[in-house]
Amino acid sequence: MDKSVLRFKKPVLVGLTGGPEVGKSEVSKILAKKGAKIISADAIGHMLLRNNKSIKKILINLFGKGVLTNTGDFDRKKIGAVVFNDPEIMAFYNEIIHPPLIKHLKMELTKLSQNRRYKMVVVDAALIFEWGIADWFDLILGVTAKRDLRLSRLCRKGLSRNQAKKRLASQLPQRLKVALADYVIENNLSRLHLAKKVDRFVEAVKNLL
Repeated sequence: MDKSVLRFKKPVLVGLTGGPEVGKSEVSKILAKKGAKIISADAIGHMLLRNNKSIKKILINLFGKGVLTNTGDFDRKKIGAVVFNDPEIMAFYNEIIHPPLIKHLKMELTKLSQNRRYKMVVVDAALIFEWGIADWFDLILGVTAKRDLRLSRLCRKGLSRNQAKKRLASQLPQRLKVALADYVIENNLSRLHLAKKVDRFVEAVKNLL
């Protein structure tokens, strides 16, 4: 951590980031059990897809009603199958989803940053660097994992190896995210090993309070 000489006010604002299938969600769960408040960019995205009528209309025009479930919600797997195979569609999709998502994320973070009941507020978002919002946070925590392990995790979710490679290529290379992060956790072993590494991160943050 390159900020050891600093002292932060409570709560410490942490940006949690990393590429597909590095284990950010597991890190979030462990941090939540330790009292951190978690804001999930994915959860906000899901909420927008469910509730924002303007977004829903645009995306139905883009993808057709075939990407809807029987209940009228978007099937994110079907959308992903299209988006990750067409860079132009991905760019358009991101232009529709990302601005309101980032706006909502900022509102949530601003509100919670005033709540001194929490020692730590964590934003779990894969695209912190891509969105240019790293300066919102006191610290950036990057999570990494070996490429083959990430590919195998994606394939276990039903993707082909070629599809999995496209998912990895859709974000900044892992080495760049590592270089930009203040603290990095490698998640190549068991959940127990991961929990111990998260413990060390939490202790390091406590030393900055």
